Amino acid sequence: MRTLFILLFALLAAACGTTTTVAPSAAPSAPASKLVIAQTIDAQSMDPFFVNQVAGESVMKMLFDHLIERDFDGKLVAGLAESWNIVDDKTLEFKLPQGVTFHNGEPFDANAVKFSVERMLNPDLKSSFRGNFKAIKEVQIVSAMTVRLILAQTDAAVLDNLSAQLAIVPPQYLKQVGDAEFARKPIGTGPFKFVEWVKDDHVTLEANRNYWKGSFKGEPRVHTVVYRPIPEASTRIAELKAGRVDIIQDVPPDQVKDLQAAGFNVVAKDAPQEAFIFLASDTPNTPLADKRVRQALNYGVDVDSIIKNVLQGYAHRIASPIGPLTLGYDASVQPYPYDLVKAKSLLSDAGFANGFDVVIDATSSDKTLTTEAVAGELAKLNVRATIRQLDLGTFNDNWSNKRSSPMIAARWSGMFDPASALNFFAKSDGLLTRYKNADADRLIAEAASTLDQSKRAALYAQLHKTLHDDPLGIYLWNTQNLYGLSKRVTGWRAHARSYIAATHVTVQ
Repeated sequence: MRTLFILLFALLAAACGTTTTVAPSAAPSAPASKLVIAQTIDAQSMDPFFVNQVAGESVMKMLFDHLIERDFDGKLVAGLAESWNIVDDKTLEFKLPQGVTFHNGEPFDANAVKFSVERMLNPDLKSSFRGNFKAIKEVQIVSAMTVRLILAQTDAAVLDNLSAQLAIVPPQYLKQVGDAEFARKPIGTGPFKFVEWVKDDHVTLEANRNYWKGSFKGEPRVHTVVYRPIPEASTRIAELKAGRVDIIQDVPPDQVKDLQAAGFNVVAKDAPQEAFIFLASDTPNTPLADKRVRQALNYGVDVDSIIKNVLQGYAHRIASPIGPLTLGYDASVQPYPYDLVKAKSLLSDAGFANGFDVVIDATSSDKTLTTEAVAGELAKLNVRATIRQLDLGTFNDNWSNKRSSPMIAARWSGMFDPASALNFFAKSDGLLTRYKNADADRLIAEAASTLDQSKRAALYAQLHKTLHDDPLGIYLWNTQNLYGLSKRVTGWRAHARSYIAATHVTVQ
C-alpha cells in the first residue's frame, strides 16, 4: 500500500470506433546523439508487470506498447489496437494492425495479446496489478488480428487499466527465457530497445529503427537514451548545469527562476496528481463527523496563498477529488473561496466556536512544507493541528487498517478515471474510506455499472458536486510537474501521466 497510488482517471475519449491507421515503418535514417534523463529514483524492474511508479514507467513506455494508450494530454488513443469497440458492457473487441514486430523480430498478433492478458492474470506471477484485471473472464481470438476481452462483470476502469498497466509482451521469447531472464533482458514493441540496466546507476536504451508508424509516441530521434536515478534535487540541478544530463524531473518551485536565469528551459505540465487533507468523518461524536466542520475547514484555508507563496504558482485549485483532467469534471463547480468569517460561523454553529485539537498524519517520505502551511491556516480557526510524521508503512497502516488517523495528508497520482480511485476513499466500504455518503455510494455504483463513457461522465459530474458540498477532505490543488531542460534539447513534450518520454526529442 502506498500513499501515492498510481490509480487512473481522465477525460475518457468515446471508446467506440476510435481508429488510427497503423503500419510498419520503413527504416528511418539512423538517429544521432545521446539523451540523458535524470529521475528521482530507479526503476523497480524491467518487467512492466512489476513497475508501478513514474520513474520505471518512463522506461517501460519506451520499451513497450499497450493496446490503447494515453496521449501527451491524457486522452485515450489507439495503441497496438488500431481500433476498439465496446460490443456490450461485458465485451470489448480490438482490431490489431498488420506488420508490427517485437524487437527480436517476433510478430505481434492476437496470440500476443491473449498471452499478455493471461500472464497478468496468472496468480503465480504475483503482479500487484492482477486485481485490476480480475473482471476479465476470457480472451477470445477471433482471428489472427482480432481479439475480444470477455468480462465476468462490467468493469468501468478496464480501458484505463489496459492503457496503464498491461503492456504487450512477446510470447515466444518469454516461453524461451522465462520470467526472471525477461526481467533482466526485456523485449517489447516500443520506440527503444533495451541495452543494459545497472541498478541504482542507469538504464540504457537504443533507438528501434523499425518502430511502427501510427503511435502517438512518434519515432525515436536520438540513438541512445540513458535514464539516471538521482534522488537529490540539488544534485539533479547541478548535473543539468554541468551538462551531464539533458532533462531533469521534479524541479523544486523555488529553483525555477534560477534555472531560467541561467538559460535553461523549465516546462510545467498539469498532471492528475491531487493534494488533500483527508478528513475522518466516519467516527461519531468527533468534530469531523459534522459536515459543517468539514466545510468550515475548506473555507478557512487560504489555498491560493499557499499555491502562490509555497508552490510559486505551480498548481491549480480543486473543488473535489474530480479534478480538471478527470472524467466528469464540471468547471462550474468552483473551489471553496477563502472566507474566515464564514468558516468561524460554521464552526460556531456546529458547537466548536473555540476550535479543537487534531492530529494530521503525514508520511516522512513526502514533502512536509505544504502540510505545515495548511496547519498554519487552520490555527486561525483555533483548530490546533499537530503534524505527525510517520514512516510510509506506519502511515498506511494507520489509515487503512487501524483507521486511527483523524486527518491524513496525501497526494494521489495518475488518476485519470475515477472508477478505481473513488472506490478507495469515497465509497463507504472502500479500503481507505473515512467517509460515508449514500448519494456518493449510489453514483459511484451506477458509474461502475456501464462502459458508456457519456453516461459515466454525467454521473461523475453529479458526484463532483456531491463531494464538493459534503467534502471528504480539505481540497487543495492539482499539481504541475516541473522539468528542467538543457539548452541543447528541442522538441521534448511532457506527458500527462508524468513519465518522461524520449521520443520527439533532438539533442544538438
